[in-house]
Amino acid sequence: MPLKRSFQLNRLFFFTLLVCDFLILSLAILLAVQVRFGSIHTASAPFSAMAGTWIFLAISGMLFMMVEDLYAVRTTLNKAMNIFRSIRMIITLSVFFIVVLFLTHFPTKTFICSRLAVFIMMILWLVMTIITRLLIVPRIFPWLLRILRFGKITLVIFGEETVCRKIRSILLKSPVYRSILDFRIHSGSMPEDPDERYRMCMKVLESENATELVMLFDEQDFNFIARFSLLTRRAGVPFSIYSRRILELGYFDPWITIDSYGALTFYSRERSGTSRALWRVSDILIAVTGLLFFLPVIAVTIPAITLSSPGGVLYRQTRIGYRKKPFSFFKFRSMRIDAEDRHSTHKKYFIKYVNGDAAIKSKNGEIFKTVSTKAVTPVGRIIRKTSVDELPQILNVLRGDMSIVGPRPCIDYELEYYTSEWLQQRFTVKPGLTGIWQVYGRSRLGFEKSQFLDFIYVLSRTDGINIRLILKTFPVILFGKGGL
Repeated sequence: MPLKRSFQLNRLFFFTLLVCDFLILSLAILLAVQVRFGSIHTASAPFSAMAGTWIFLAISGMLFMMVEDLYAVRTTLNKAMNIFRSIRMIITLSVFFIVVLFLTHFPTKTFICSRLAVFIMMILWLVMTIITRLLIVPRIFPWLLRILRFGKITLVIFGEETVCRKIRSILLKSPVYRSILDFRIHSGSMPEDPDERYRMCMKVLESENATELVMLFDEQDFNFIARFSLLTRRAGVPFSIYSRRILELGYFDPWITIDSYGALTFYSRERSGTSRALWRVSDILIAVTGLLFFLPVIAVTIPAITLSSPGGVLYRQTRIGYRKKPFSFFKFRSMRIDAEDRHSTHKKYFIKYVNGDAAIKSKNGEIFKTVSTKAVTPVGRIIRKTSVDELPQILNVLRGDMSIVGPRPCIDYELEYYTSEWLQQRFTVKPGLTGIWQVYGRSRLGFEKSQFLDFIYVLSRTDGINIRLILKTFPVILFGKGGL
């Protein structure tokens, strides 16, 4: 399948960069110890300390790189962004490492504890990473592809010719793409029906012997874009889309976005049974770790809810999950028990929300919120703002009703509004404790845009995206971004 081949390209690039990162970190640690202590055999930085530092920074660095999206072939397109994100990642990780040293009371047998050695290591790591990512890997990777006889990938760009040529010129900035992509531009008129446009594109791909496409949308709405994307994804064709509407989401691919056209890429392949089983194990491990990590917060929240207002600590509600199966959904109670009936209030709100009439003006623009702040308790206001009220859903994850990452589970009466096939894609995966909407949207986006975000996740989800969303959730919780 073409999708498998495109996936292999990105996976090969990922492993190439990962090996380079691991080697660079090893060399940075050895050189830092040598410069600081005059020898790599020293009691001040024993082998166990160098190994512990390498393991900590290698694993953390890989995760941070995923958050910065620095393992994709697209990173070779924008040198300035690559440098900026690499510098930000290494400085953040170095500060994080120093904080860990402080909290663990500087264990000299486990980590390198010399501040000067850590500083030298950071400088060496930073310089070698930038040189490798900007100069070495982009040039040796095409050579590696030739050795592996990877061949060419023919790509057709559909849309207005001027913009299409600009997209091609941007892609040609990458030495990797220059060596492997063969471009075609189709600027003729296209059908205004998504199904007909899809069929036309497939015919063009067949006639050009092409395996991938880029679609430029003009004034089409999210329904049109989603329908076309769903059909193309099902065909197993790797594709990218460009539209001005995508910029409204606040979530787009910055590496290939141009002018006023936001871009999204869909190059991942369907998850295998083994991958799903491994992620289930990850769900359990992350949920248990999260439960232990947030135990102090939970220990403070429970008595705070009890003392601030009468009523139970937990709020249970029936939600619709994977394959439209209902389950009991848990939250910390944030509202007064004598407040107006929440079910009817939310139902009225949701109808307005779907129709685009629920927006409230604020100093930060339009927001969409369900309830009046008068119905929320003082403690409830805090836990909703920081998303602490969502922590009991860790139990839902452990029970298998939910995953750590996925779309938010809907309420039963909301089902009738998920009429389009693309809207129902959210039920093909487990709902999540966090997700793309929670990180990038929350109360900022209306119904159609928030659903399109979840749709994007379903079509493009990978373990890398899941890890990125999990780590990006912490700043959202810390700063209460988008909360009520």
